[in-house]
Amino acid sequence: MGRRNQHSREQQREMTIAAAELILVREGFSGLSMRKVADAIGYTVGQLYLIFRNQDDLLATINERTTDAIYGHLRNAADAETAPLPRLQALGSAYIEFAQNHPHRFRMLFEHRLPPEMEPRPSSETRIRRMFELVESAAADVVAENDPARLRQIATTLWSGVHGIAALAVSGKFKWAGEADFRRYSDDLITTYVAGLQARHG
Repeated sequence: MGRRNQHSREQQREMTIAAAELILVREGFSGLSMRKVADAIGYTVGQLYLIFRNQDDLLATINERTTDAIYGHLRNAADAETAPLPRLQALGSAYIEFAQNHPHRFRMLFEHRLPPEMEPRPSSETRIRRMFELVESAAADVVAENDPARLRQIATTLWSGVHGIAALAVSGKFKWAGEADFRRYSDDLITTYVAGLQARHG
């Protein structure tokens, strides 16, 4: 069991996050609590509140780490493709793949809401913006668009569609479609949307 004088504040922080992530994977978002985290690392709940403001602060920190992990996964997928459209499709596939491989982390990223007094959280917004820039960059190469506002709109539209596929894949409610390869849905969505944009540009 851990003892407060055995670990630095940074070590306590990492232990807390690691324990919370393990509970999240095992029990899901609803099963995560500060009491369970404290018991897992041998500290009191009061000691955890010296590291994190409250449970929302801890969950937001985990969500930031999840966002970093998604970004890394997307970046690796994009870097593996040289052609513009396959790169954009690879981003969609990688997003769905992450959701399927880490369903509890994925769900919590979108289900957890910070109370108004804790928003905005600049570190979270910066991470999300970095992810969108990957999509915007790939989209710019495909549709020959340079306007930042328009690229953001295109990226948001694409992300919304792919996110819907990812969410359905994680929920298990896509079985009625009779297709287990969710990449095919994502590829079809991206290809069709891009074709429409290219046709509009003439």
